[in-house]
Amino acid sequence: MKFQSRLGFPTACGLFALLLAVLAAGVPGDAHAADGDTVIIGTGKVAGVYYPAAGAICQVVNMVDEGGNATCAVVPGESSKASLEALRAKRTDFAIVQSDWGFWAHNGAEFFADPTPFASLAAVLALHAEPLVIAVRRDAGIDDLADLKGKRISVGAPATAGRGMMEALIGALGWSMSDFSEVQELAAPQQAAALCNGSIDSAVYAVGSPSATLAALTAQCGVSFLKLEGPEVDKLLADNSFYRKAAIPAGIYSGIDAAVPTFGVGATLVTRADVTDTAVTAIVSAIFDNFEAFRALHPALAWLDADQMTREGLSAPLHRAAARYFADREGS
Repeated sequence: MKFQSRLGFPTACGLFALLLAVLAAGVPGDAHAADGDTVIIGTGKVAGVYYPAAGAICQVVNMVDEGGNATCAVVPGESSKASLEALRAKRTDFAIVQSDWGFWAHNGAEFFADPTPFASLAAVLALHAEPLVIAVRRDAGIDDLADLKGKRISVGAPATAGRGMMEALIGALGWSMSDFSEVQELAAPQQAAALCNGSIDSAVYAVGSPSATLAALTAQCGVSFLKLEGPEVDKLLADNSFYRKAAIPAGIYSGIDAAVPTFGVGATLVTRADVTDTAVTAIVSAIFDNFEAFRALHPALAWLDADQMTREGLSAPLHRAAARYFADREGS
């Protein structure tokens, strides 16, 4: 493949058209490319963020292909777990997955079809963070984490990212569920209603910014977001490589006028060690050589920091081609 150094990007409608074209093409269940000039990125559901994020990656790769041929395509999926299993089975060459699921796959976990370590899993880069957000009613007298004790909270629905991070945070603080006066396990829409009607004091979310869920919540009732920082959080991150520091940006939600520090999992682009250096280099060079244009392709990408993408929240070793490209980039 030959690549140009500059892009002529279409509008956001062009990205949508690209995604529709991929769906119309009917990517088969065995989506592994038959030739070395095409790569397939496995993602989550079409309505989620991973799918358009992968579409943005494919757009930059396809646009720098000198011959104008599609060199990258997207296939939707059900979950990070399913995407990792497809990647391991070589039905895809890349996948966007949640960083904690990547960690569990690389180290082995019983909830995968193959519970042995996915030793050949390799990181390419980190994308947007999906931070833990603890929303509290402004009239509940909760100004910091310590004030949560004795309050009525929802820890989120079972098996959700927010629930997992909240349980990890409670453990890091040396607390237990008995430290709260009431604990509910509500899904996101139920949490918003419960916060607004005063039946709970706090609820947890795991979502990148900007989030329609948090925008609606802050517009409908008076809530603030707790700062999640300090030595306990620092140790939690040090002990769990798939977590990363994050921040809820200022000014994008009603009443949130200053950035709120927190932590979370992240969306990560992963591959296998046997995937060619050419394919990996094509992706990382297309993104980083046209970084501002790439960030403009989707709101979730607007907050990306180039340096963080190469080192934070990666739960598997970097693919050798990505490591080489990043080293050369730092040295230039």
